[in-house]
Amino acid sequence: MDRLPPIVACLALLAGCASYSGTGLKPGVATEQDVRAAMGRPALEFAREDGGHTLAYPRGPLGTQTYMVDFGRDGRLAAIRPVLEDETFWRIQPGMTREEILHLLGPPGDSMAYALSGNDSWEWRYMDTWGYLADFSVTFNRDGIVVGKFSRRIDRDRSP
Repeated sequence: MDRLPPIVACLALLAGCASYSGTGLKPGVATEQDVRAAMGRPALEFAREDGGHTLAYPRGPLGTQTYMVDFGRDGRLAAIRPVLEDETFWRIQPGMTREEILHLLGPPGDSMAYALSGNDSWEWRYMDTWGYLADFSVTFNRDGIVVGKFSRRIDRDRSP
């Protein structure tokens, strides 16, 4: 009898982990209601030009992944995409706006203002291609336009 509560707690924890990335949700079948039931409330929602919409699910604070959940015009799940990875980072170029960055990466885990220049930066924590914990940063000018980006490993001396 004494063991029942820890077992129940472990099962609840495992059930929560299963929905962390939307595992089990089927594209073309799952609805937005199904996604919200499995993944919770999104941090960001936005409409797309193709008539569909996207929900952003950062796993943090300063977690190592953000999932973008795309829906078609019909309201059915189209895809669940992890976005904190090199392929997405390479798409970020000077001249892009804050809104474009939010649509690519979701909300940042941290931000910093630079008083002298008027610039600010947004930061996301992620696992790099080689399995190292790293930070990716995008710097904006005072008009909210990307002027730079960089990535740095946090634990360079420790192998994955």
